[in-house]
Amino acid sequence: MDKTATRLLRIEVKDTNDNLPIFSEIHSSVPLVFVIQPGNTIVGRLKAVDIDGAPYNSTYYYMLSSCTNRDGIFTIDKQTGIVSVTNPNDLKYDEYHLCVLASAYNMSKTPKISFDSNNASMIAFTIRTETNSVVEQANKMKYHFQNNTVSVFGIDSELNIPVTRLKTHQPIITYQFGSVRFTPAENEEAPTESAPFFSVDSVSGDIRIDPMISDYAEGVFTFDIVATQQRTATESIQIAHIVKQVHNVKLPSLLKFIFDQNVHLLGLNLEDFKQHLRNALKMEPTMSDISVIFGTPHVYESAGRNRSSVCFHSLRNGIILGQENAISILSATLNSGGTLSRLYQVFKVANIEPCIEPTRTLSSGLMISRSALFWAGLSLVGILILLSFCIYTCFIIRYKNYLNMKKASLGQFFVLFLNLT
Repeated sequence: MDKTATRLLRIEVKDTNDNLPIFSEIHSSVPLVFVIQPGNTIVGRLKAVDIDGAPYNSTYYYMLSSCTNRDGIFTIDKQTGIVSVTNPNDLKYDEYHLCVLASAYNMSKTPKISFDSNNASMIAFTIRTETNSVVEQANKMKYHFQNNTVSVFGIDSELNIPVTRLKTHQPIITYQFGSVRFTPAENEEAPTESAPFFSVDSVSGDIRIDPMISDYAEGVFTFDIVATQQRTATESIQIAHIVKQVHNVKLPSLLKFIFDQNVHLLGLNLEDFKQHLRNALKMEPTMSDISVIFGTPHVYESAGRNRSSVCFHSLRNGIILGQENAISILSATLNSGGTLSRLYQVFKVANIEPCIEPTRTLSSGLMISRSALFWAGLSLVGILILLSFCIYTCFIIRYKNYLNMKKASLGQFFVLFLNLT
């Protein structure tokens, strides 16, 4: 005979430090951007969350040196997560890209580890500095030079590139080419002949492009335009060197992002997408030298979906990349789980496809949307049904008249037959 006994046991569950502090999903999806005003030392504050109960939910912050803080300009408070700059006068660049580790352990030294975009306990962010142009303020220049800009000859291209915007009347300024440099695209040989496709307006400074440039080699033209101001009848000085780029891009090098949002919404979000994409590329060591130049958003015609697209081309160290290399760098499939993949999810990037030149105005009148075709077809079917009904009704009426006439003729025949008999 088996005997069983029962007894009430008391089990005490103690909390342990078994969870790491992590940054929220929105922070890990898109790099943060802080703007520091001139003279300020406080940049901003980062916050990570540890779901452990007290006292195991302590969080400590460490600035990683694997990003652009190797000179130690920026520091982070280990307890509060407040980021600050040690000396604002040491800021030399417009942007700094930093990385921070959140840890549950109070370490005496910052760990020597590299940033990992897949680690939720790490976060990458950008600090921008707002600096005034000291030279322009000192000289009180009345000209605003549009310097270091890029123009694309190809889709959405212009044949006139302005270099300055006149604000008030000033002494005469003239413009001329200082130098022109051509960098051929990837797998493209530098042509031996010169490229006489550009001219600069000596009065306005505008660069004019000959459309025949489309037959020239694919690549990047970099111009140094010298602005000279006539002070007196005999004295003139060079007041600016304006750098301009013209990208001669061929269709095989163009790709396009497909977005699961209409073209109006894309127009509102495109600048944010550009900035976040630049930040994401700079965070990856193998992509930090990649730049992406965008075109104009267009409606993307696809079955039953409200989508939009924007063409772009990519460069590595100023050299235009072909489609294959650009896709291998920017594809979310080939970079699954990384910052790019999460960025595409946030901005609803559906795909990357070869860019097809949008239909021009001359042929746009011949294009009919699917909805218009549907209603036109439905109207045609309705007209055919109505026409068939009218024909059928006419046939029935005529056949009925025929039967009545037949019946009347038979009646007359029988009356005549009876009279004869």
